[in-house]
This record gives sequence, C-alpha cells and structure tokens, in this order.
Amino acid sequence: MTAVTIGKFDGFHLGHRILLAELQELSKEHKEEMPTCVCKIDFPGPGLLSRDEQKKVLEEYGIYRMRRLAFSEYFASQTPEEFVRRVLVSELGASHIVVGSDFRFGYNRSGTVDTLRSLGEKYGFRVVAVDKLKMGGEIVSSSRIRNLLSEGRVDQVAELLGQPVTYQGYVCHGKELGRTIGFPTCNLRPDPEKLLPLFGVYRSVVTTPEGIYDGVTNIGRKPTVEEDGAPTIETYILGFSGDLYGEEIKVTLKSFIRAEQKFASVEELVAQMKIDADFT
Repeated sequence: MTAVTIGKFDGFHLGHRILLAELQELSKEHKEEMPTCVCKIDFPGPGLLSRDEQKKVLEEYGIYRMRRLAFSEYFASQTPEEFVRRVLVSELGASHIVVGSDFRFGYNRSGTVDTLRSLGEKYGFRVVAVDKLKMGGEIVSSSRIRNLLSEGRVDQVAELLGQPVTYQGYVCHGKELGRTIGFPTCNLRPDPEKLLPLFGVYRSVVTTPEGIYDGVTNIGRKPTVEEDGAPTIETYILGFSGDLYGEEIKVTLKSFIRAEQKFASVEELVAQMKIDADFT
C-alpha cells in the first residue's frame, strides 16, 4: 500500500503543499505508517525550484520517494487506464491517490477525477480530491508564479511559493571588472534547471561561510560590458571585503530595484550602481 500524489509540481507552491500535507496525513492514519510517493511529471525547460530544493520540500513532509516521469510522445499517448494500470498500480502500488480537484490525465487530457475514482473501484485504490488554493482572489498556480517571476516581483513569488527566491552555488571567477571599479562581486553560474527572474537588479540577502549580509544582485547578460553574454548572477555584498572564491553561498532575492539596461559607458554604470546600493 502506498499513498501517491500526481502532478507537474513545478515549484511545490502553497497549493501543492496542501496535497503533500494530505499525503502525510493519510500515511499517519494507518497504525503502521503507509509509504508515500510523489509522482512528478517533468516537462522540458527550467522549473521554479532546483532538484535539491524540491527534495528539501518533500522531506519537510516526511516524503522521501519521488517518481519522475518525463513528458514525451509516448507518455501523452497513454489512455487514462493505461497510465493508472502501468504506473500507479503496477509500479507504485497505490492504495490512496491524492490529486487536485481539476486533475486531468491521459491522452488529450481525457481523464478526470471522476475517471480516476471509477478506475479506483476497478483497481482497488481510494481517491482524495483537494480544492484549489486561492490567495488574493486568484488560484495559486505555477503559471501565475512564473508570470510574477518574469515581471521581477520576487516578493510576491515568495508568498505564493512558500519560500523565498534563492540561487545557491559556488563562487566562481568572472571578468573581475567589479574590482577595478570599486564594486567587487561574487559570481554564481545559474542552474540550467532553475528559472531566472526578469533580468535586472535586486535587493538581496547573502548567506556566506563568514555570515549573512545585505547585497545588491544583478541577474542578466551585462549588456554594458559584454555583447550577447551568457546570463550570470553577480552580487555586491555590502560591508564585506573578504575572498569567497570557491565557497558556497546562497543569494536570496528580496525585492526588485530596476530592470537591466545598457549604459553608454562604464562611468554611467558605476554611478547607477552607487544609486542601487543606496536602495538596500
């Protein structure tokens, strides 16, 4: 017997976490705790959380098993019953299935919650359907959060996601222009599996081995000094003068300052960076 929840789960936002909590409660209802599993449908492209962040969210709910299913032509061609029989019953041994009230699955999204309940009677599992969470008068959804991220509204993203927008990694060498203009920065290579926000400048908090500091973070291609450069995450840490090369840091975006722009000269860029630093 296994309690399973199914979905795209792009970010495990607050709406998704209701499903995880229901999964956790189902497990605890049994004298011997029932194993739990998240069946995640992976679509191409970056997501709202990195794989490590996804894992940490699940661990908060005592869930240590995730079955990833790559969305493919074959996956999309399965009838609802084929998917249930092959994945949920035969592979995962589902006895309880938790889904959102608008859950759709199978070829042409033809399967509904009612379809799942009907198949549950045939294959011996129980279905729990959970209503969608609303905040601010709108449904909390991955598409809503992605739209907010694309507009740089990281504070609102954090509210719906249930955790701040963070980027973590090891400080690497860049062109080191910042040192020559009085604004040395810590550079992180973006995780290709994690979505970046609107390119621009953000207030941030930086967690380092030396402590926690306020920062100003630029995310983008640095058009003033590079032509068609790859996106980077560069942070000027206020009040810090040490060397963090090779160290792991975490950059938490707090709020948007301005969009990325190309300046006519490095001098104009420096003048604007001084203004940006005053916003923190």
